[in-house]
Amino acid sequence: MSEFEATIRAMIDRYKKTPISDETIARIAALGTQVNVQPGELIVASGDQGSKLYFLIEGLVRKFYLDSHGNDLTHFFMQEGKIFGTHNIVYGGQVMCNFEAAEPCTMVCFDYLKIQELMIEEPNLTWIYIGLLEETLRLKLIRETALINQTATERYIALKRMIPDIDQRVSHTHIASYVGITPVSLSRIRRTLREEV
Repeated sequence: MSEFEATIRAMIDRYKKTPISDETIARIAALGTQVNVQPGELIVASGDQGSKLYFLIEGLVRKFYLDSHGNDLTHFFMQEGKIFGTHNIVYGGQVMCNFEAAEPCTMVCFDYLKIQELMIEEPNLTWIYIGLLEETLRLKLIRETALINQTATERYIALKRMIPDIDQRVSHTHIASYVGITPVSLSRIRRTLREEV
């Protein structure tokens, strides 16, 4: 088993409910193309067409939207070991958001239609996909609940719990956007938290 296949195996083992053979892992690996992306480079842009899946091996990716005034609104950060795709965020044939490398990233890109075909041939893979969808939904609900029920300070602390070194990995402007405040307000929160320690 190659190093890449072992990485896929580790990711699949998090979600599997039934055994997945090494042969199936090799078939998945054969469908992927490794991609290296530099910080600030768009992986997927709003308006793009097509359905892709990306498996993030190394780095940090930021998902963001642009509002009607051109303001950049960070929705989520994804770290190593995560999968993200454009197939479930397409409206009218076009992707609705942006994915940007927040730091140097190594990922594997899959054509979602080819993965779908493989799921038809290998029904056990459907359980992996269901696990990924469940995790995506759980994270979406956590994010929505935080925006409704938590203060900006609580959202920042939760982000730090999820990605402890986030302050060193992305700009404070993007962190502030994720938390839902201005960079100046984020600076105040960070200062207050430092003083409380």
